[in-house]
Amino acid sequence: MYVRKFEADSLDEALANIKAELGPDAIILKTQTNKGIKGAFKKKKIEITAAISEKNYTKKAQVDSVLNPEQKDSFYQNNSSYIANMINSHDQHKQNQGTNENPMAGYGSLGLNKSVNSLEEKSTSNSASGLDDFLSSIDREEVKKATANADSENFNDFLNGDFSLDDEIEVEEPKVAQARPAMQDNYVTGPSTPSINNEEVNHLIDSQRNKIDDLEKKIYELTQSVQGMTKPQALGVKEMVTIFRSLDIEERYIQKIVRKANFDLSDDDKENPDTVFEFALKEMMGEVKTAMPLFSSVDNEASKTVTVLISDATCGQSSMLTKLSALKDDSVIIRNKGKVGYKDNTSFSEKFFNVESNVCETISEIVAQTRKSIETKKNVFIDYKATNQEINEIKKFVDGLRRSFENVEVLICLSGINTELYNRKVLNRYANIANGLVVTHLDQCLNYGSLFNLAIDFNSLPYKFFGTGEIVPDDLEAATAERILAGIFKL
Repeated sequence: MYVRKFEADSLDEALANIKAELGPDAIILKTQTNKGIKGAFKKKKIEITAAISEKNYTKKAQVDSVLNPEQKDSFYQNNSSYIANMINSHDQHKQNQGTNENPMAGYGSLGLNKSVNSLEEKSTSNSASGLDDFLSSIDREEVKKATANADSENFNDFLNGDFSLDDEIEVEEPKVAQARPAMQDNYVTGPSTPSINNEEVNHLIDSQRNKIDDLEKKIYELTQSVQGMTKPQALGVKEMVTIFRSLDIEERYIQKIVRKANFDLSDDDKENPDTVFEFALKEMMGEVKTAMPLFSSVDNEASKTVTVLISDATCGQSSMLTKLSALKDDSVIIRNKGKVGYKDNTSFSEKFFNVESNVCETISEIVAQTRKSIETKKNVFIDYKATNQEINEIKKFVDGLRRSFENVEVLICLSGINTELYNRKVLNRYANIANGLVVTHLDQCLNYGSLFNLAIDFNSLPYKFFGTGEIVPDDLEAATAERILAGIFKL
């Protein structure tokens, strides 16, 4: 196994270098992208470690030995499958040529009578046979050299685009004739050797193989073109695709629905838009995961729960937590001040929701107040302001709560007003420490398709609650897939 590391500024450049140096049969072992501080100390942005077997590398080296630099550059710019086919064909031609040069080495050419006849001929005329052997050995060496030169020129002509069969035969026959002018008189009376006929046949086979290779290349190009031509979609499927794209549904999921519809529905059903949409709605219903919160479970009545709401700024987290705490009796809200922009609304919570509210400044105070509330058999709701904090600090806080208390649930708070890109950034930051999602301002959401896309990509985080207003307790509802689909299709 031959292993080598390649460095380049782009991935395409690195792959092109691998194909030129190791061939199309190379195996990618490792790909590394140099970014940040590490990339500043590296000369190239991309590092790829590739390997190739000794057998394949030997076959490629044989092809490189007959190419000049310009031919090598043009040859390795072709498709990988075509390059591999040409390398294998060249190796097969070398093996066939070695077999023809030593016909007596095969099992089928072995014969006892032939060896006896040769002994009899040697006993009758040693001098004549010795001279014939000497001349025939010279003949074979000259023909071998001419054949090697012909093979090299055939391969060069192929790379230059010359595929004429008649030209190859006219060029190759004089070369064989030039290798034998001094020995024509010596073989006038003797039997003619079959080596010339074999060489002519080999030349014809090589030229035909070149034409076959050219046809295979054309067929491969046509196959790639045909694969790009897709079958016209049915009327119902085409209408569904158009509507889904206008609703900002991910293209990957649209193609998934199309494949399922083509497989499960008949041709008549695919022409009917109503049937196709009914099928698509059933598939979409299964993609949106919903679940009940931990504090609503009957099993947790004896041992109270700790619910943590976490998000970035401007998403209505405090209002959502207040409405969640109002769903359970004997609830306690614990808020941290955060670093900037904190507003104390404890009196409002206690007055209108009859919920005890506490404000803590440090994590240790939050844990102490949580332990005190759990001991008094109260459900704890923590409004954690994670703005401008490192994710490692937040993870340590959550891990500490889970080690200290039995029933801890972390919910990410998203806003229906924010864009899909912003909500996706929040989910990518907190997905590893969270158990579910809550969405605020759903009544003001302008793109329900973004919420559906998030449900597909983050299917391990089910939706728990939807907030449909500002601060009224009745605007809180349990999350359902029907609510999102109704918002998408304006049902």
